[in-house]
Parts: sequence; structure tokens; C-alpha cells
Amino acid sequence: EVDQKQLKSALDLMRRLPPVHTEKNLDFVTELVPELEDDLLQTVDCPLKVQTCQTTKKDYLICDYNREGDSYRSPWSNKYEPALEDDDEVELPSKKIRDMEIKANTIFAVYAQAYYD
Repeated sequence: EVDQKQLKSALDLMRRLPPVHTEKNLDFVTELVPELEDDLLQTVDCPLKVQTCQTTKKDYLICDYNREGDSYRSPWSNKYEPALEDDDEVELPSKKIRDMEIKANTIFAVYAQAYYD
């Protein structure tokens, strides 16, 4: 069972440390108190990272929603990067969901170009 006092102290510490180092500090705290890892990972928000699709050269966000092991699925090419060893066992979006994703990507790209480029 997680010691609530330790968890509260760890969360207080994370609030006081510079946000630009959140991920590194989270790693340090979970090394010191490994039993807090699950609670801290569920509670502390780390900044999203950007990766470039090797196929299309377009950027995309990497997060738990498009992650499989140490690889991330590009919404542009629908491929995992780096490539997974067992592509057959990975569940990709259905054709219907993939078609919706492609349309959504197109809409977001047009929106971004209209308002931000």
C-alpha cells in the first residue's frame, strides 16, 4: 500500500520543481521511492513530445494512446516507429476508424494552415 504522506510530499515536490524538467524529476522521484511510481505517473502530467513520421516527414504527438512498447504509431502513415518486431500481432485501427483519422488529419491541417501559417 502506498504511504499517503510520501505521495503527498512527492506531489508537493513535483509542484515546486521547474516544469521544464518534469519528466526527469519524475524519474528521479520514482527511483527514490519506486512504490509511488504508479500513483505519480497517473497524477503528474508530463509534456507531450513530438516525433517526425519517417514516411511522410510530418510531425505528430507521441503519447500512451499511440504507443506499443517503445514504438509509436504515426497517424500519417499508420506505421509504428521504430518498426515493431511482430507487426502481425499489433492491432491497428479498423478501416472505418482509419478513414475517419485520415479525414480528421486533413481537416486539422487545413484549420492549422488557415489560422496559424
